[in-house]
Amino acid sequence: MKIRDLTTVEEVVEAIGRDRLRDITDRESPHVSNWLAAGFFPPTLYEIMRLELIRIDARAPSSLWRQEQPPKELRALAA
Repeated sequence: MKIRDLTTVEEVVEAIGRDRLRDITDRESPHVSNWLAAGFFPPTLYEIMRLELIRIDARAPSSLWRQEQPPKELRALAA
């Protein structure tokens, strides 16, 4: 199966779904709306959401969680 590359918070929310996001992050609806408005997710949720993206055959840049991007040669290892 082909992995979907998601590039925005909106795409991640749509791919995972609001209900599922609330379930896996233990957050309420206003949090999801705040993430959409801010354009990034809390860094503390990176691993939880990264694993969910793997589960649904998707990926997104870690910068959406305000994580530093690894150098290009290291990113190639994950492709």
